[in-house]
Amino acid sequence: ASFPKPAPPGAAVAAAAATAAAAGRGAGGGSWRLAARGPVRMAPVPHRGFASDAGAEAAAAAADASVSDGRLRLSFAVAATAVAGGAGLWLLGDGAMLGTKEINMNLQQITDEVFDSSDNLFVFFLDSAETPSERQPEIQRVVRALMKEEALRRLSFWFNVRKEGDPAMPDAEGAEETGGKSPLRCVLYKGQRKTIMQMGEEVPVQKIVEFFTALTEKPNKAWRELGVPRVCGETFEEEVVKASSAARPILVQLYEDTCFLCFLMRPFVNSLAKLFETYKVPLQIKRLNIEKNDFPDSCPVARGTPTFVIYRGEGIPGTKWEEFKPKDLVGRLSKEYPNLPESVLDQMDELQGLVSKRFQLFTQLVMWTTELQQLEAITSASAAAAAKVKAAAAGDTDQAVATPSVPKPQKKEEEDSDFNSIVSDMMMKDMRRTDLLPENLEHLQREVDEVEHDAALLGAMLAQSIQQREEAGEKLHAKLGSDRRRRE
Repeated sequence: ASFPKPAPPGAAVAAAAATAAAAGRGAGGGSWRLAARGPVRMAPVPHRGFASDAGAEAAAAAADASVSDGRLRLSFAVAATAVAGGAGLWLLGDGAMLGTKEINMNLQQITDEVFDSSDNLFVFFLDSAETPSERQPEIQRVVRALMKEEALRRLSFWFNVRKEGDPAMPDAEGAEETGGKSPLRCVLYKGQRKTIMQMGEEVPVQKIVEFFTALTEKPNKAWRELGVPRVCGETFEEEVVKASSAARPILVQLYEDTCFLCFLMRPFVNSLAKLFETYKVPLQIKRLNIEKNDFPDSCPVARGTPTFVIYRGEGIPGTKWEEFKPKDLVGRLSKEYPNLPESVLDQMDELQGLVSKRFQLFTQLVMWTTELQQLEAITSASAAAAAKVKAAAAGDTDQAVATPSVPKPQKKEEEDSDFNSIVSDMMMKDMRRTDLLPENLEHLQREVDEVEHDAALLGAMLAQSIQQREEAGEKLHAKLGSDRRRRE
């Protein structure tokens, strides 16, 4: 399995937007690969449950009968209290919930479906030449150690096998190779986070507990005053689940700062919230940053961002909407509220159409900003070169140069890095804004006009610098020719 670091937002703005519009949402920090099956993302709600005695016996018999079909039976003793796992993963021998009991665990190979529907995952990654049964004693020892910790009882355990042709897994801190056998490599998933660990004789239980401790932002009172209030993991239950009702639902946008479509839709969603408030539509929109908060217990699966989840009251699970693009979102809202006035429907339709205008202006701003930075670098280097030539023509031997230095062109990798840095910085600045879509378009237009003007001025300065350097070069050439004739 390969575990690439999330790429900066877009190697090109147009490509990023095309991806956002066609494929839809960004994977952000949650995009990893599962063997050769393509990108997968983290999911919030872990499956928890226990099989009946008859089910335990049947599953154990199936596990005994077939290790080759991707299942491995492990037997070990733990305090059998509130043990959690994937669907059909944990089986209790006597159905007893207290005391020390033997637990038969049917360890299965993980699938994309599990990633799409589960959180708190602990995955043993095996080499292609290995089988689960070969590593059974080590896997058994790790699971036994972790299940002794109350804080880790929500974990579900799986394995995966590296296939031929798959990229090698990055090295991780941990145990060294012992007895000719590589350390047991494990990948841990919590929310949008993941880490790789290697297990030796000592299981790093405390580090694992720390990783699976829920990540949440510190609540900020100012968030409640925003047009689209922000919530965090710590406040989610009170400010979303309990605050919602059938008469006044709450629509939560799950987003990431590095998600291009989230960025593109930011003022659009703000404008929808303002429109609903103005016309007293019984729906409130809130936001949860899932880069900075793990999934709250009551938050359903989020395959990517943006994802919208509607809550209709305490005790009613949140419903994830499949719609996430502006036009589709407007269509879903129109169906949810069929009695909206025509004026509201018309304004929503107008707003979703303006999102493309925002993209066009942002593209212009990025391109002009990139051009401006390149012009600044060239102008600075050209001015320095012209000064050297001028000094040489005036007879300043300390500054004399035979050939003025010319700035070297950037390599493609450097250009891509600079471009991505510009896009990322501009997105981050914009994500901190709270303006509505019409106001944002005016702001972007001013920004484009200013940077375009600055680029034109620098272009004129560069032309003047080049002319001065050429004139100085001609004087230097004439001086050198005169000196040579005198010597002759």
